[in-house]
Amino acid sequence: MAAQRASDIGMVCGLLIPVLGNFAMLLRKRQRLVHGETAKAAATAAQPST
Repeated sequence: MAAQRASDIGMVCGLLIPVLGNFAMLLRKRQRLVHGETAKAAATAAQPST
């Protein structure tokens, strides 16, 4: 019974890790959009080099 329980815990952790990683990635992307880092990077890239 303990081996089955450990197996179940391992399976759940294996499923949760990618989900949490995707969630963290989406949060970082949203934070960059909210704080305008992408707009700032685009404006810097659009400036002509001297």
